Amino acid sequence: MSNTNVKYRDWVFNVDRELTIQAYANVLLSGTENCSCNYCKNYIAYRDKVFPEEINRLFYDLGIDYKKEVEIIFFDTLPDGLHRIGGWFHFKGHILTGKDCRVALPTGGYTLDLTATTDKFSVGFANGNDLTHFADKIDLIQVEFMTCIPWVIDKSLEVL
Repeated sequence: MSNTNVKYRDWVFNVDRELTIQAYANVLLSGTENCSCNYCKNYIAYRDKVFPEEINRLFYDLGIDYKKEVEIIFFDTLPDGLHRIGGWFHFKGHILTGKDCRVALPTGGYTLDLTATTDKFSVGFANGNDLTHFADKIDLIQVEFMTCIPWVIDKSLEVL
């Protein structure tokens, strides 16, 4: 195990980058590629443009392969025609400093308090292993993101 500390904005993570890289190398298809819905097809077509450069650098530092997301979720279509989606990844490690993005609701469950990196992209981090690609689910950090993307595949497949 070769842990290193990674700083991103207000967070410091202790990361096992090598284990994270190995886990992603074992993933043949992302959760999105295993889905046949039109929202996932559109996301895959746009995926190379989803993440701001600072997030691409962070993913590199953490060992995350951005083409192997666990899942994406469609939320809604905005008045400007963009589609709001969320998704997540994992890496092996710990949050040393910085807030956990999961906020407990009084009725049970939680909501996410994400940090905007651009006007169309937000990110947050939480201890979690929802639908992970990792065989060992201990010491995982879930990277949650929310973004707005255009519809780039066949317009007749778009559901508004």
